[in-house]
Amino acid sequence: MANVIQGPRAALALAPSPKISLFFIPLGDMEPELQTKLQAKALAWLSEDERAKIARYRAPKAQMQALLVRAALRTLLSRMMPVRCADGTGYHPKDWCFEYGPKGKPALIAAQREETGLEFNLSHSGEWLLIGVLHAAAAPSSLFGVDIERSRPKTHIDPILHHYFSAQEQAALRALSDVACQRQRFFDLWALKESYIKATGLGLAQSLQSFRFDLAPTEPADGAPMAPIEQVEQAEQTWGPAFTLSCDVPALWESGSVKPSERLHPCAPILGEALAKTHQWQSYLGRLNPEYRFAISLGQVGSQLVPAAFEFKLCSIHALLAAY
Repeated sequence: MANVIQGPRAALALAPSPKISLFFIPLGDMEPELQTKLQAKALAWLSEDERAKIARYRAPKAQMQALLVRAALRTLLSRMMPVRCADGTGYHPKDWCFEYGPKGKPALIAAQREETGLEFNLSHSGEWLLIGVLHAAAAPSSLFGVDIERSRPKTHIDPILHHYFSAQEQAALRALSDVACQRQRFFDLWALKESYIKATGLGLAQSLQSFRFDLAPTEPADGAPMAPIEQVEQAEQTWGPAFTLSCDVPALWESGSVKPSERLHPCAPILGEALAKTHQWQSYLGRLNPEYRFAISLGQVGSQLVPAAFEFKLCSIHALLAAY
């Protein structure tokens, strides 16, 4: 029998809620002069290993994007924990040290994670970077992953469905009458599945057919794709926690390019018996705009699932790096 992890509202919170901060950062083109200035600063923060990894990209644009992603991560970690627990001095972006799991999942070295209580995960798609920071002190031995996905109209979804989606997910998707709805559902599920395998640290070494997400309970009667969450008239208990969204790039709001939903849709993974049952899982799906969706997965040790508290922010690379 499949192991169905109950949604966050079904659990009694007996411990402090783990706090998850999500930062959405546009990676669009910058003015050449500003780009050069940021490049020099960011390179000075990176380790030799990180510089070597960036140099492996052949295209200059890909190199710059990889550099900015790493610099943004370092500045956000410093922003989330500006003071050391031990000696009271601040963490500069260049102070962070990273290690990598067997399948390449990045993490803070154990000493810094223990000292700061922070854990992170990141994802980028198209012109957007998503960095998630978990205040792990309230969620010890946790597994954490995030994913952001752009809806790509030229992606051939049929072969991907056959190889990576469970039979139940395929059937639910194909039951949608409209092709556009099916494509939206495909990318919703892909974001959720990616966030889960990134949380476990196994990546594609873990079969994507060994677990599934069931979005059917929120399927509108007319078979339309999931609308921006604030527009869906559902009972309050259907939806996850509201979050506070702030923004240091108001031009994004003014242009209408970003209209994030104000609630997250909870949809915990359904795990097969072959998977380890060491963690209780909660996953969430949200929309940044009609083109981009994002997902978060968090696994916690223990018999009781403690719902996460969320904080969202839209940031700019320039504003982040200018602070240091």
